Amino acid sequence: MKKGILIAVGAVFAFVLIRMFVIIVILLTTSDGEIHRQGLITGHKGDWETAIEHFDRVIEMKPHHEKAYTTRAFAKSQLGDHQGAIEDSRIAIQKYPFYGESYAVLGMAEIQSGQQKDGCKDLNTALELGYEKAKEHINQYCN
Repeated sequence: MKKGILIAVGAVFAFVLIRMFVIIVILLTTSDGEIHRQGLITGHKGDWETAIEHFDRVIEMKPHHEKAYTTRAFAKSQLGDHQGAIEDSRIAIQKYPFYGESYAVLGMAEIQSGQQKDGCKDLNTALELGYEKAKEHINQYCN
């Protein structure tokens, strides 16, 4: 009887160790780009909270990721956290001052939080940097 229990406990222990090993391997081999892509897909499906968790992981792995702060800012804005979106957009702009999409996300978050003048200025900066999608927001909110 004791031998059977020991075998069962050993099997469970081995299963748990193997599962932990697989999880560690997945975490170590999943690139920041893949996690960012998962965040984009999740956000596209409307699950902004989970998307933010993915973007948080990317930022933890690679604090200077080219787009993670901007995409997290957009996700926060979708949840109504416009102040959080403004903060993340400003971090993105500090790191990459020529990435127009960051200015566009910042501008829209500012407009949504009642700072229309600042928002329109940032949307125009986005357009000047080549982010053409800013035109439709400028036409809608700034003219």
